[in-house]
Amino acid sequence: MDKYGLTDSQLAVREGIRRFAAERIAPRAAQIDECDEFPTELFDELGKLGYLGAAIPTEYGGSALDMTSIALVLEEISRASGAVGSSYNAHIGLASTLIAEHGSSAQKQRYLPELASGRKLGGFGLTEPSGGSDAGHPQTRAVREGAVYRVNGSKAFNTNATVADVFVITADTGNGVSALILERGMPGFTIGAADRKMGMRGSPTAMLHFDDVQVPADHLVGPEGSGFRAFARTLDKGRIAVAALSVGLAAAALEAATAYARERQQFGRPIGAFQGVAFPIAEMATETEAARLLTLNVARMYDAGLPIKTEAAMAKYFAAEASLRACSHAIEILGGYGYLRDAPVERYYRDAKMYQIGEGTSQIQRMVIAREILGRDVLRFDLPSSPSKP
Repeated sequence: MDKYGLTDSQLAVREGIRRFAAERIAPRAAQIDECDEFPTELFDELGKLGYLGAAIPTEYGGSALDMTSIALVLEEISRASGAVGSSYNAHIGLASTLIAEHGSSAQKQRYLPELASGRKLGGFGLTEPSGGSDAGHPQTRAVREGAVYRVNGSKAFNTNATVADVFVITADTGNGVSALILERGMPGFTIGAADRKMGMRGSPTAMLHFDDVQVPADHLVGPEGSGFRAFARTLDKGRIAVAALSVGLAAAALEAATAYARERQQFGRPIGAFQGVAFPIAEMATETEAARLLTLNVARMYDAGLPIKTEAAMAKYFAAEASLRACSHAIEILGGYGYLRDAPVERYYRDAKMYQIGEGTSQIQRMVIAREILGRDVLRFDLPSSPSKP
C-alpha cells in the first residue's frame, strides 16, 4: 500500500517520470548547470512522452493530469535537475495553464496542441523591473486601437524567455489588468540577453521589451480587466508547483547527505554515528516529509475543487524554506567537499534559493497566510490574490 494514498494511475505517473529523470535528466544535470545552456533535447523528449502537455486537456493533445500527478512529476524532475524543473514548470504551469483555463476556443485550438507537443515552448510575463510583489499595478500598458492593442513596457525575470515561442503577459488596459498572448517575432517585441544567475543555470531568464507592439485584439485572454484574477488563480496553483519543486531539491539533498554520512569514516566509524551529523539528517528528513505532505494535501484540495489560497501559500512557504535548510545542512555534512563545485549539493543550494523568491517571496506568503487568518479588514494591502479596484 502506498503511504501517500496515491491511486494506481498516479503511481504509474510517478514511476514513469522517476525512471526518465534518473536515466535522462540526472546524468546531464551537472553539465546543464556548468554550461548554462537550455537542454533542448530533453524537452523534445518530454514533449514526445506527453509530459509537456501535462496540464492541457486531451482534446488539444495534452495528458490532462490532475494536480496531484503534476506535483509528483515536478518533484521527480526537480530532484534530478532544478533547472529542468524550473523551465518545465514555466511551460506547463504558467503559459499553458492560463490559455487552457482562461483562453477562448480559438486560442486553445491555435496554441495548446503545439505547447502540448513541445513544438513551441511557453513563457510568462508578470514581474516588471520596478517590482514583482505589486503585480496588480503593472507599468506595461496596452491601448486598444481598433483591431489591435499597442503594448509598451517591459517584463523582468521571465523564465524560458530566450527559448519560448508563446508568451502570456499582463498589461494595464485602462480598466484593470488584462492578459495578452504575444508571439516571438512580433515587430517591436524584443528579448534581452539571458540573465547571469546564482542558480537555475540552464533555465534561462531574460527581460522582455515591448516597443509599440501591435497585438491582435483576439489575443486578449478573457475580457478586459479580468487578467489579474486569472493570473491570481494561476499563481495560487503555481505555488503548489513550486512547493513540489522545492520538495524535489530537498529530497536530493537528503539523499546525498545520507549516502555521504554512511560512507565517510572518521574516528573509526561512519560520520552518521555522530549526533552532529545524525540530528541534522533527522531534521532534513522530517521537514522534507512535512513539505511533501503539505504539497500533496493542497494538490488534492485543488483536484477536489476546494479553495486553496491559504494552503497553497503554506505549502510554498514551508517547502521553500525547508528545502533551503536541507541543502545548507547537506553542504555542512559533506564539509569541504560540499563546498566544491564537483559536489551536487552546492548546486542544490543555489537552485533552492530561487524558490524563496519566485512565485511570491517567503515574506509575501506569510502576508497571504496572515491575511487569510486575521481577515482583510485587519491586514489591508494589495497582493496578487487581492487586486485593488481601478
